[in-house]
Amino acid sequence: MNKKLKEKILIIIPARGNSKRLKNKNILPINGLPMFVYVAKNIKKSKYKPRIIISTEDTKILEICKKHKIEFLKRPKYLSKDNVEKQDVIVHATKYLSEKKHFFPKIVISLQVNTPQVNAYDLDKAIKFFKTIFKGKKVKEVFAIDKNNLQNGAFRIMTYKTVFQKTLSTKVGVFKTNYLDIHYMKEYLIVKKILEKK
Repeated sequence: MNKKLKEKILIIIPARGNSKRLKNKNILPINGLPMFVYVAKNIKKSKYKPRIIISTEDTKILEICKKHKIEFLKRPKYLSKDNVEKQDVIVHATKYLSEKKHFFPKIVISLQVNTPQVNAYDLDKAIKFFKTIFKGKKVKEVFAIDKNNLQNGAFRIMTYKTVFQKTLSTKVGVFKTNYLDIHYMKEYLIVKKILEKK
């Protein structure tokens, strides 16, 4: 494998158990699999061979991870409340893996479960783009936007140092996608229909 493809890449998928707007959102079925499992299995096809971690506090999600042999990290309850920012979860997982497991990724990716149209092909293109911009900069990032040029949260690609920064990034790139975010049943049914046609 190309040396550049061997760079350590960590993908963190936050998956809470208690969804407020759409109950059990993260485990709703897509093509016969719980949504977060569907996302993880598709992303595992990436040519960059990333390490994929599910961060959750939920017992049921932990059991599903075990069943499907997906690596997971049980996060503290205080990081599973409604007012917790997703980035706090990313910081926790990255810090835990570096301090406790001595795993220091060069690239960290925050990946959203409720955008199940995300796939390895698009993510690989976004990672390649990320690698080409602002070369040599230790703080940079690329995030996904939708067709209206609005951030959709599907993924955020960062350097290791970017994960822990306290200020806004000044070296930022964007990657356009055509994904739908799922927050309500109507959106879930639309995306489910799209993905089950493939």
